[in-house]
Amino acid sequence: MLFLKKIALLILNSTKWLNHIINSLKLFSFLHRKTIYMKLFKVLLLVPALLISCNSSEEETVTTPEQTAQKTEVSNMEFITINLEDRPQFVALSGRLKADNRLMIFPEIQGKILPSNKPFREGITYERGETILKFDSEEVQLQLQASKSSFMTLVARVLPDVKMDFPESFPKLDSWYSSIHPEENLPELPDIDVPQLQQFLSSRGIFDTYYQIKSAESKLQKFTIKAPFSGVLSMANAEPGQAVGPQFHLGTLVDPTSFILEASVDQQQIDLIEIESKIEVFDQDRKRSWTAKVHRINPSVDPRTQMISIYLHVEGDDLREGMYLEGTFQSKEKASLARIPKSSLLRTGHVYVAVDQLIRQKPVQVIDIEKEYIWVNGLKNGDRIIANSDLAYSGLNLQ
Repeated sequence: MLFLKKIALLILNSTKWLNHIINSLKLFSFLHRKTIYMKLFKVLLLVPALLISCNSSEEETVTTPEQTAQKTEVSNMEFITINLEDRPQFVALSGRLKADNRLMIFPEIQGKILPSNKPFREGITYERGETILKFDSEEVQLQLQASKSSFMTLVARVLPDVKMDFPESFPKLDSWYSSIHPEENLPELPDIDVPQLQQFLSSRGIFDTYYQIKSAESKLQKFTIKAPFSGVLSMANAEPGQAVGPQFHLGTLVDPTSFILEASVDQQQIDLIEIESKIEVFDQDRKRSWTAKVHRINPSVDPRTQMISIYLHVEGDDLREGMYLEGTFQSKEKASLARIPKSSLLRTGHVYVAVDQLIRQKPVQVIDIEKEYIWVNGLKNGDRIIANSDLAYSGLNLQ
């Protein structure tokens, strides 16, 4: 608009210049006769100049569109004055169930799986001590029996010398020898408190052979896998007749009566949770509920999420591994919180607050969530926040 004003002034000044020109042209007779045209030309130049000057004077009093838009934005804003309330602190928890007793079955030997009384399939139940899988161990058993027979021969050869040189220890050693059977595990060695007898038996290879056989007996037991607790197969990857090795995952046995719920908690809220505290947890439809008890707390922080894991023990009917459960832990401690509408919270976790006639962002921490409102920490009594964050922006002037 300043540019148009300058043009108007230039045109006004130019009329004076035209007057001088016209007066000079009057000296010439052939132009004097056309003065009426000159006057008409001057009028045509003056009219636009007057219109532009009038418009420029009006613009000095008219409000700019930007000012009008800003006043409209401010008038549409709804401000909420914060009044803090003392409210119990809540910690929201959620996670998936894992079986408390869980056994991933891997064989410690290499061999062929034998058929069993129960099919090795998902959903099959086993009682504690019941055989889950058995491997072909015939060759190992025959080698072990041969080793026991050789050991019995070795012991029989030293017994006459023991009877002659250590008559007081002979009855005990002879009784132990009589209890050895090739098809049974070796009995425990008798107590030998005579150092000379220990040296004598060791020089004859009795102790060395004995422990070799005990090691073979221990290996033979690994050809049979028994359930360490009552449970159900949740995974089965083997078939009868299949040859497997130590790195093969045969399946997974879980206890369906006891589960652990793993949840993550913010570092600032972990002090509100105590071991042995009980909470009520729900399924996703919130139709069923169970009681959970805080079993343990991880002392380390997850480097990826910066959260701390807690583990809750859950028992009850209709629980299954992998279920998603959620609940809210109520602490005994109270905090001064503000109840604000959800529309006032930005995605960044901030709200707009009026500070000295300017709109500023202020960070808050969400503590509890209702249907249309949220309880937050980080505001003070008397703070004026904007109810709808979509109508404001940081730096907006309220004057």
